[in-house]
Amino acid sequence: SRACGRVEPVTLSAKRFASFALPGLCYFISNNCMLLIIEELGPSTYQITNNLKILSTGLLMWTLLGRRLTSLQWRALLLLLLGSVTAEITDSNQLRGSVFGYVLVVINTFIAAAGSVLSEKLLKGGNKDGATDSIHWQNMQLYFWGMICGVIPIVWKGEALKNGLFAGFNFYGWVSLFVMSFGGLSVSFILKYLDNIYKCFVSAMS
Repeated sequence: SRACGRVEPVTLSAKRFASFALPGLCYFISNNCMLLIIEELGPSTYQITNNLKILSTGLLMWTLLGRRLTSLQWRALLLLLLGSVTAEITDSNQLRGSVFGYVLVVINTFIAAAGSVLSEKLLKGGNKDGATDSIHWQNMQLYFWGMICGVIPIVWKGEALKNGLFAGFNFYGWVSLFVMSFGGLSVSFILKYLDNIYKCFVSAMS
């Protein structure tokens, strides 16, 4: 492919194409967890607890990518964890929501972090010549598997196909679709050219 006046490689490899299936599955599970968490705990609580992904991301970057974090960075991550937990404790020393909701938060924390770390590894990984593929080709492979993961339960249950795939979509549904699509593509650029810690802090600031 050609971008910004230079030719970017496109590797046609069945093995590499299949390797995008795991992060695609992780993102599919994480996106569904997000909707369930918002339903159980509300959007503000989701945003606060979503910062816990920074700690799990740091742990997975250390174990899967061999990325070293300084002692100052580890202390900052632990402070973020304590701050997020403290923000969810009410004046009566109870959490602001159901136990099921917080179980989903923990599950989502590690699955989303795993998807991001695996994606970073694939996006930065080179082909046989040592050059990295076009990010657009990499995104196509990743989102192909995400689309497959989303289609399977729709076809299996069959309920969404009765009234049409987009039945019930209003203006806000379409806006959410385009905003989240743009956000997903932006994350790919951050993971390819920066790293997961930057991505987590950008998410926290947004």
